[in-house]
Amino acid sequence: MHQKGGKMKKRRLISVLLCISLLFAGGCGQKTAEKQPEIQETAEQTAKETHKAEGGTRQESVQGNTPAAGQEEAVTVTGAAEALPMLVDYDYEAEYDQDSYETLISIDIPKILVIEDGHDALCASLEEWNQKIYNREMGAYENVISDNRELWDEGAGMTGLSIEGNVTFTRADSLVLSYYMETNEWLGGAHPYSFKETCNYDVKSGEDLKLSDVVSDYDTFYKEVCAKLEERKDECGFYEDYPDTVKNVFYGDKEEYGEPLWTLSGDGITVYFNTYVLAPYASGEQAVSLSFTEYPELIRKQYQKNSDQWAIPIAEDEMCLVDLDADGTEEEISYSADRDEYDYADSIVIHCNGNSYDTEMFMDSDYYGGCGYSAYGYLVRTQNGKTWLYLETMGEGDGKYLQIFELMKNDVRFVTADYLGIDPNQPFDPESFVLSKRFDILGTYEAYKKFHVEEDGIPKTEDLLWTIVSTYTDWKVELTSSIDMELSVREANTKRGSGQKETLPAGTHFVLLKTDGETYAEAMLDDGRICEFELEHPSEEEWEGRINGVSISDCFEYVPYAG
Repeated sequence: MHQKGGKMKKRRLISVLLCISLLFAGGCGQKTAEKQPEIQETAEQTAKETHKAEGGTRQESVQGNTPAAGQEEAVTVTGAAEALPMLVDYDYEAEYDQDSYETLISIDIPKILVIEDGHDALCASLEEWNQKIYNREMGAYENVISDNRELWDEGAGMTGLSIEGNVTFTRADSLVLSYYMETNEWLGGAHPYSFKETCNYDVKSGEDLKLSDVVSDYDTFYKEVCAKLEERKDECGFYEDYPDTVKNVFYGDKEEYGEPLWTLSGDGITVYFNTYVLAPYASGEQAVSLSFTEYPELIRKQYQKNSDQWAIPIAEDEMCLVDLDADGTEEEISYSADRDEYDYADSIVIHCNGNSYDTEMFMDSDYYGGCGYSAYGYLVRTQNGKTWLYLETMGEGDGKYLQIFELMKNDVRFVTADYLGIDPNQPFDPESFVLSKRFDILGTYEAYKKFHVEEDGIPKTEDLLWTIVSTYTDWKVELTSSIDMELSVREANTKRGSGQKETLPAGTHFVLLKTDGETYAEAMLDDGRICEFELEHPSEEEWEGRINGVSISDCFEYVPYAG
């Protein structure tokens, strides 16, 4: 016996930011199974290229800055494409066995959201894509249930079946949104199956970008892709007629072959061919990348990023090669942790040019310095030629902690640290990226600001307020007042402090939007106006602050703090 799990929906949120990665695929059902080498390619060769930032006037360090009333909420950095804050909201549904509660089949469907105002055209295109993916995946899910229902009722049939979609952004800025979705299916058979599909949008218009829109010479681009594939045909065991398949992907009937699968990043363009398209299952998917530096005339200038700054991801126990002092010799860089049976480690060991540096040596009263249960990082090169390790660790309660180190040929220097988070699944551009932080101000939530890396290695921001991520989802931070409150209220899209005091009655509904992270928060009323909360710091005997002299918990029916 089984019961439908559709009424037991779960969701998982993944916040998203800016760019660093590229890929491509051609056909309806191509796979992603390329193994990661023990040592990455030279960092300078694979690193992300970005526009040269021309700097803003007001800067805030990673420690933060509080805006005064009447100030604008943000100052735009000029000269570079800004990060486009994104979020992927996953709908989860499952069918369970009624007796054992064993999962018969589950499905995870992504929903892509822009978590910033002012992108109506793009949001409309994404909503169309979201609905298309939801309808398709749920249709497949329901078909599998229908095909297996009789066997499951008899206690037979395969269990643990799954359909899972995962979105990875390769570029997300004020010009271009590019991403791929990898669908992983286990529906019985000899092995699981996965394939990619790609999407590319002009952020301003919300219109699809075709490959022919981005490359300056489509025919030459095709020939270069063919040349790169030819170099690996023997190693990967391509089918004998693979050149015909590639030609059909680029020039064949679109109803039969579709458009080439491709993504754009800060480095260049990547084309993907899923499993079985060019070679047998064992060879996995194939991806061909053409960089801006290698093919500057082949990719239209408006889509290129050119800068001496770059960032590349580096995972725990992964080795990268970087020339730290511009002497033409590359140094080996990696980091590791001595984890216990629960995967916990007290510190990280950074390995640089044959030397090892335990972060325990940097610990003092102002620096936590631990590792926790996981670690993930980026190697970042700034305009002055210096290299930095941005290392995020996760400890108890999924708390994120960002540590920054300067890497030198014969030394490592601790720079700064703060409770900030980077999403390892998202691209990272030193000139504009998003960091998030957890707050317990009128509730518990994650909020973000846009940052850029200064030449001293420290993230700086021009954003004066943190934007609450869940505002753009179904999981908003909502409050209902239990008493009358006198608060400042202003029209939407107006400056802080420009409103008038009003007495809002008990029962007023608020949706939190932004905070300064200390004593100020903004919320939207049901009529679309913006309400401003000026919070009073708690006394030594109190754990939460006050509004107009009244404890926060006494102002609302319920305040959604995490335990």
